[in-house]
Amino acid sequence: MTNSFLGSTIWNLFLASVPVALGLLIGWASEWRDKLSLKLVIAAMLLVWLVFLPNTCYLLTEWRHYLNRLDRYDLYMQSHLSQRSTLMLMFDTVFYFCYSAVGLLAFALAIRPVANVVKREGGRPWIWGIGLFLLVSLGVYLGLILRFNSWDLIMRPGTVWYAASSVATRPLLAMFIIAFAGVLWLIYLAIDIWFDGLAMRRRVISNQRG
Repeated sequence: MTNSFLGSTIWNLFLASVPVALGLLIGWASEWRDKLSLKLVIAAMLLVWLVFLPNTCYLLTEWRHYLNRLDRYDLYMQSHLSQRSTLMLMFDTVFYFCYSAVGLLAFALAIRPVANVVKREGGRPWIWGIGLFLLVSLGVYLGLILRFNSWDLIMRPGTVWYAASSVATRPLLAMFIIAFAGVLWLIYLAIDIWFDGLAMRRRVISNQRG
């Protein structure tokens, strides 16, 4: 594992942790939202949260590096001939599985506090979820294919807007982004149900002990 790869991995994990921290802050701050100044702070945090949210599920796309390594080193075939290649294949598989799993957990953990705020305010999360997951899917496309990053929304807003709006003129690409948004939504729902199940089980165990 090279230093550049390690540095990139740590940086990507840091970017994925930003919306998680912001989501928790938004959930906490919303309990004292009666002051106008705090509402403005929450609105600003929501904007930054939305900008950084695609960095979580972006980790799913890192499997392309796994496939590249399989092809470059012919790891699958070499694993039948060399113990070293077998270990490399096992390490890479476990690493990228854990890497993407962390991204999906961060994705759910970032959204859950904000969804809880929406529920507490009497809103319907599934309504704003339609736009949210579409924007996240679009953000992954802009980062993965066009190589934009979160800072470009500040440094090059016109260029980012043009690239995003041009998706509407490409039906096949638009359908792919919509499909990926649907996949992200299903993944989030599955993890959300899992988290709720764990919380319910913890409460049951706590009540039994009490």
